[in-house]
Amino acid sequence: MTRVKTHFEDGDLLAQDAIRSVVRDTYGRVRPADRRVAERFYSPEELAGLPDETARMALGVGNPVRHAGLRTGQDVVDLGSGGGIDCLLAARAVGPSGSVVGIDFLGDMVDRATRAAVEARLPNVRFVEGLIESLPLPDDSADVVISNGVVNLSPRKARVLAEAFRVLRPGGRLAIVDLVLEHDLPPEIQTHPAAWAGCLSGALSEIAMYKGVRRAGFREVAIEPIESFGIAECSLYPLFDAQLIGLLRNRVPRERHDRIAASV
Repeated sequence: MTRVKTHFEDGDLLAQDAIRSVVRDTYGRVRPADRRVAERFYSPEELAGLPDETARMALGVGNPVRHAGLRTGQDVVDLGSGGGIDCLLAARAVGPSGSVVGIDFLGDMVDRATRAAVEARLPNVRFVEGLIESLPLPDDSADVVISNGVVNLSPRKARVLAEAFRVLRPGGRLAIVDLVLEHDLPPEIQTHPAAWAGCLSGALSEIAMYKGVRRAGFREVAIEPIESFGIAECSLYPLFDAQLIGLLRNRVPRERHDRIAASV
């Protein structure tokens, strides 16, 4: 997605503090699980040499680095870096002459990812505590912005996209992976804390995502399908508790159990 400068106006009207609190509390309780999510989206070659805990903390819905077209010497920003897996892969791709900055609003995640970067011997990546709606970075400071299953977590998606646009240099690129919905969720699921933390409740339709990215100023926008997310896929994530999985089985029509959402 290539950027051009345009006026931006933020129109998100969700209960921001309540949603952010739910997401913060849920992610704050997450501990390393198994490697099934990582092995779904990252090749054995990509996972080789990464700390085992980094792979077990992978909670994304795709592999944005694979779509970002990173080149040696580029500066990369990761919105919502979590355990750090995408930052470590990006740091490898841009090499010692490039840099990667991961932004996360949880200090524990920043500390965890920082340790992972040291273990992986990647000094060109650093992690900063901050909000993706208000990036602690200067204008025109990045060549590429990536994100993995995080924009949906924000109650101010328009602001997130505006911030991504702000920190990119002219001609910079945005490569994000997130979930989209084809059908509205039942109210019991839409308001469930785990559904918010798991990117479902905050998911947009594909057309709404496209329009939001365009309104932020980006051009040459392309949306590509990656994977379907059915109940079986949702159950791989420690964010989705047994109560939410039960609601999905009982409230979502059976013909949609194999495709609750899709990552793009």
